[in-house]
Amino acid sequence: DVDLHNRIKESQATDQLANTILRAKTLNIPSPFKFSLDDWTTDSDLLLFRKRIYIPDNKDLKQQILHLFHDLPSFGHPGIFKTTSLIRQHYWWPGLTIFVKNFINGCAACQQMKINTHPTTPPLTPIPADPSALPFQSVSIDFITDLPLSNSFDSLMVIVDHDSSKGIVLCPCNKTIDALGTALLYHQNVYRRFGLPKCIISDRGPQFASHVFQTLCSRLGIKSKLSTAYHPQTDGQTERANQEIEAYLRIYCGTAPNTWAKSIPDLEFSHNLQTHSVTKTSPFNIILGYNPIPIPPAIEPTNLPSLSERLRLLTTIRKEALAAHDLARLHMARHTSRNFTPFKLGDKVWLEATHLHFPNRSRKLSPKREGPFTIEQVLSPLNYRLKLPKAWRIHPVFHASLLTPFAETDSHGPSFTQPPPDLIDGHEEFEIEAIVSHSGNGKRRKYLIKWKGYPSSANEWLKEADFENAPEILNDYKTLHFL
Repeated sequence: DVDLHNRIKESQATDQLANTILRAKTLNIPSPFKFSLDDWTTDSDLLLFRKRIYIPDNKDLKQQILHLFHDLPSFGHPGIFKTTSLIRQHYWWPGLTIFVKNFINGCAACQQMKINTHPTTPPLTPIPADPSALPFQSVSIDFITDLPLSNSFDSLMVIVDHDSSKGIVLCPCNKTIDALGTALLYHQNVYRRFGLPKCIISDRGPQFASHVFQTLCSRLGIKSKLSTAYHPQTDGQTERANQEIEAYLRIYCGTAPNTWAKSIPDLEFSHNLQTHSVTKTSPFNIILGYNPIPIPPAIEPTNLPSLSERLRLLTTIRKEALAAHDLARLHMARHTSRNFTPFKLGDKVWLEATHLHFPNRSRKLSPKREGPFTIEQVLSPLNYRLKLPKAWRIHPVFHASLLTPFAETDSHGPSFTQPPPDLIDGHEEFEIEAIVSHSGNGKRRKYLIKWKGYPSSANEWLKEADFENAPEILNDYKTLHFL
């Protein structure tokens, strides 16, 4: 590269270190630095250190070399170690490794496209139990869907007593169940035994996030706690119960999958009979004060407690279960990551693309993250509202584990040039870099485009008529996808 060669030569001519070395070699005086003068040579008017071209302290010149050895397709955005090794074969300057590290840390393409080996790991904050909660006054609800058809059912509604007994109630249902159907199932199976709950914890499924369900909860004085988008750990207790339920069905219904609905009574009974790892007793014991008899006992019991003794025992059991719940919550919070730094208002972050679905887009070759997006509201140290594109019809609040800080370093410089629009026929037009995907058919078809020099957070849906000044890009895309 003649231009790069000339820039290095000009920079060396005004560099203090280069002039000091050349002067010492000319006058044959000792080196003022720790390295020997024999390490320095000249070739084609360039100063070399151990047969590698010396690069003066010029940030623009270093950035040009980094872009050359990092960004070109023939090098393929290598990591810190590999990029450093490639550059060291030809160039050297003091602090080379640190500069390369800072440059790559600020590379937006690497941040967005590569697997994140150091994801954000915020500490777990288990939901505290209500000390006055009675059984099934604070519940979590979830659905196990896409089960084999059994007695006309293909799904299972799982209701877990969150704050007290850890017991479950199972209700066979269908995947198409709506908010009113969910409320009716709860009324038929839980309300008749335990009354209204004070709190319902759930994901953001349409059954719970709908206006009908939220209005119903508001009218009945029930607090609805919805999880953030794509963060099932919020309802982790129900997710864990789902795993046990699915394991039970696989064991007892694996050879006859269409009979699972008949096994639900035994499944619910067996779960509520088992000692829970947190409360150290069974849900039945917390709710009833005793364990029902699953099979005929080997020895008939002889010491039946009196009514007052049973009530006192039941109160003690519930207090001990609550204390065990709090101990488990504190233990979990203490043994999770403590190196998490909460984000601040206005920070820019990448959003994990694992759960983002764009039509007609290769999952394997899609970016690992989208963005960067600006945090426009801090709801808690773990939950943040992002400023998303208007075309994205998803809930804008995300858990910190789905976010990664967007890094811009001085060594790399701006990742997105964001050039101003061109003036074409008196109208401002931004340059289209590529069409990412499409949606719809015929006249309703739209194309998701990426603007040149702008991040993916600025991607926009355009109609075919908007490609008047970029017909080649549109025609190539339509040919590729047989449109």
